[in-house]
Amino acid sequence: MSIENRFKLIRFTALIAIILYALLACTENGKPVRGFVLPEGDLAQGEQVFIDFNCQSCHTIPDVDFPEADFKAPFILEIGGEVYRVKNYGELLTAVVNPDHIISPKYVNLLKQAKRDVIISPMPYYGEEMTVAELIDLVEFLHAQYTRLQPQYYRGYYLTK
Repeated sequence: MSIENRFKLIRFTALIAIILYALLACTENGKPVRGFVLPEGDLAQGEQVFIDFNCQSCHTIPDVDFPEADFKAPFILEIGGEVYRVKNYGELLTAVVNPDHIISPKYVNLLKQAKRDVIISPMPYYGEEMTVAELIDLVEFLHAQYTRLQPQYYRGYYLTK
């Protein structure tokens, strides 16, 4: 990532933090995210943001159909589904705002299987194009795609499917 893009990322992240901190002071019923509270987003608008930013070209969501993407990535990563630990709003927000923060282990494994090096996330930086409202709606939509599984216990042992 170039120095110019890093500065853009830092400015965008600072702007998001300031706006969300201000919103925290204005609302009591938002969604808690380590250090700030997201206002409630709109699921339908979040799905539209997912489509508008062509996220379906690199991501799939179980049981959700999207229009054909303009571009198809060599590796498609699934978002959502049945998991034992649902990503919180802070993790989802960070994944969108700073895609290089943590590169998905699923993506790393796909690259290793293809004998390719992992350097940075292939996800584009949308700090200059995505509005805060779009970001909030997108995070709301993404969070709603996860279903938390309850672990099954049998005589003190933790079983998985």
